[in-house]
Amino acid sequence: MSDNQAEQPDSQGGHTSNHGSTDNHEQLDNKSSKHPNNPRVVGNSSQDLERQPLLSPDDPGVSPLNVSNVKISKFILNGFAFLSTIWFILLLLSDFVSIPGLNNKGRSFLEINFIMISIYAALTTLLFFKIPSQFERLLGYITGGIIGFIILLLLIFQREEMGLIGSLSVIWAFVTIIFTSFSEYLVEQGKIHEEIRLTGRVETRKTLSEWVIIFLRNIFKVFLLVYVVFISLNVLLHIFDVLRVKPWGEKVYVEDDGFRLHLSCYGDVSSNGSSSQPILLLESGHNSNEDFSEWVEELHHLNKVDRYCIYDRPGYGFSDSSPSPVSISIVSELLAEALRSKKINGPFLLIGYDIGGLYSTVFASHNTAQVQSMLLVDSWHEDLLLKDPNSRAKKDEKSLPPGIDSMSSGAGFKLWIRGLFSPLGLSAQSSWIFKHRGSKDRIYGRNMYTQGKYLRARLQEQISASILSYNEVISAKSSLVDIPISVVSSDFVIKKSLNWGNWQRELTKISSATKEWKIADGGHEIWKSPKGRDDLQDVLLRMLE
Repeated sequence: MSDNQAEQPDSQGGHTSNHGSTDNHEQLDNKSSKHPNNPRVVGNSSQDLERQPLLSPDDPGVSPLNVSNVKISKFILNGFAFLSTIWFILLLLSDFVSIPGLNNKGRSFLEINFIMISIYAALTTLLFFKIPSQFERLLGYITGGIIGFIILLLLIFQREEMGLIGSLSVIWAFVTIIFTSFSEYLVEQGKIHEEIRLTGRVETRKTLSEWVIIFLRNIFKVFLLVYVVFISLNVLLHIFDVLRVKPWGEKVYVEDDGFRLHLSCYGDVSSNGSSSQPILLLESGHNSNEDFSEWVEELHHLNKVDRYCIYDRPGYGFSDSSPSPVSISIVSELLAEALRSKKINGPFLLIGYDIGGLYSTVFASHNTAQVQSMLLVDSWHEDLLLKDPNSRAKKDEKSLPPGIDSMSSGAGFKLWIRGLFSPLGLSAQSSWIFKHRGSKDRIYGRNMYTQGKYLRARLQEQISASILSYNEVISAKSSLVDIPISVVSSDFVIKKSLNWGNWQRELTKISSATKEWKIADGGHEIWKSPKGRDDLQDVLLRMLE
């Protein structure tokens, strides 16, 4: 064949090379047509391709972001991060104000933790997005598998408590983590594709900076995996607890069947005849009513108390969580609604301990016709609802008495931090590993404070304390001037704080019909001291005479 024949144009409009056949030219032309947007390819001819030099693997142009599906996956990841952030803000705001649809019966801090996991997973994947890691992808799939296991457990055992918002939060975290791992796979494949196309081979070596980035990303994903493992163990423990300990009494729907209050009554509470004793209605402090009612239960078993009722405030014990805001007046109305629905009409002798004394005060003012008398057991004064109660007291004391919780902004922030990390279950797990505590302790006993639902209820109470609840208690006092009241105070707490003694004295002046002020022997939890329990029971029996 002559040289002129060798240089004859082919049917595709290109030029045949002296170094290859017509078939090779067709393959090169087809390859160039598959990458029309490649900025390095200036023509469509095989000669142009052959003149295009191979790039160095370190050239910025060799990037997986040149591949369209990698670009799309990055865009979707940014969408996950953005939507998760909006979701996080809405969940955060719902602890302060009521947002329709953002409350579920078992609402705690678990939902916001799963949204935080979604944000973390999306952002750590977007960080140094172009550098893939097979180990990081494996960690993501394992983490997603564990969250899938959590979803299965919650849907089987806690479906009603989780509700729509809780279930969607967990599923969203699962989808986010699985997609982050899938996007990392796309980045790896895109990187291989671009290296072959632009450098002619797959680059296996990595620079020192790339190894550092891979190490950091792996550390981030290991941290996420450990975090999810702790949450899954806590979910397992909580499900174990709720399956072992069933609520006695009833869980009564309130607020248009929005959630349930746990109400438990003993004796014939349906009778309201004049010959019957009043129904003792107990209000605990920041402990549970199951704990506080021990001394009354003893009198009931001795046939000295005919009938009494206890209940759990929203978020406490067996009761569901309440939407925000939550104030003393709102909770008192919920209790009245639950009693009406069970046709328990009184008359009532209210017994309020700690902050429960303020709840009893407001309940009495709203239901004066049904309230016969009231017993305040080392009760709070309304000034304790303020951020700095000692500023209004006679004595300039730097701290509150032992056992009294502060309603300051700092205390509220600590509650929020404790709640935010409560799904990890560190305190709950240590309660049975090191202290050998049981399910009852965690649900309504001395370790109830480890539950996210309880901590959220405390946070709601703290948020509204000085804004709503304080004014509600002040307004309620004017309605109680004729209700017989007895006050029992701890001698130990009075000795520790003179302000506490002044506050207790002011409680005796709520009514013009105050019957007795007893200084009992014991700490703030008076009934836990043998002498204090006797004093407390004696005062109650005198009120029943």
